[in-house]
Amino acid sequence: MSTSLPKIHIAVMGIEKIIPKLTDLSLFLSLLPRSATGQKLSSYTSFLTGKKQRPEDEGPDEFHLIMLDNGRSQILADAVQRSSLYCIRCGACLNACPVYQRVGGHAYGWVYSGPIGALLTPQFVGMERGKQLPFASSLCGACKDVCPVKINIPDLLLDLRSKSTDKELNHKRPPLAERLSMKAFRFAMERPWLYNLGARMGRLMQLAVVKNGRITEFPLPPFSNWTMNRDFSPLAPKSFRERWSENQNGSGN
Repeated sequence: MSTSLPKIHIAVMGIEKIIPKLTDLSLFLSLLPRSATGQKLSSYTSFLTGKKQRPEDEGPDEFHLIMLDNGRSQILADAVQRSSLYCIRCGACLNACPVYQRVGGHAYGWVYSGPIGALLTPQFVGMERGKQLPFASSLCGACKDVCPVKINIPDLLLDLRSKSTDKELNHKRPPLAERLSMKAFRFAMERPWLYNLGARMGRLMQLAVVKNGRITEFPLPPFSNWTMNRDFSPLAPKSFRERWSENQNGSGN
């Protein structure tokens, strides 16, 4: 009814949604819902052919189609990033992404969320506003594996990270706290005994903040900022190495 009752129908679409021929539509009508929810066909497909031709026909008296660029031409001109315009918005990458499953859609701060949102949003709204999104990925490659149009999202995110970092370094050095924390992280990662000691201390410290199997309120920054809106998963009581050693000793090997 929302498409047949209004006298003036105004539709908005991105310029990358154009397909060569009407016969190509059958492929996308099956590809999108199958990748999104496993359905054979979507239940909300509508065919709009413009304004009605006769008074007794259904449809609007006027039909206007607005084709939105919003940075898409610039993406098309980028030899690396142009493949991100292949996206059909099925959401398969969101279903597979471990980061999206932990933080949810609102954390991405704009229309598109998940891996494809981390890729498209900085290019639509500008790298200054979306510079953190390309880093919201573990680069595990699950999004690439499930993408029906074969967008190499991890590689494209790395490209955006490089561009964002280069632009930042041209203006200023990273904050002192960030530089020191990265040096401390590297120092610990190069010394297994120190890493193991830190993990054990973390398991002891979390005993004071774990409630019902979750860390809902962390008293110290920067983790306190995280738990203001979401929970932390607590560290396992025993590390993998400890469990492996116990298993081997218990089996007599």
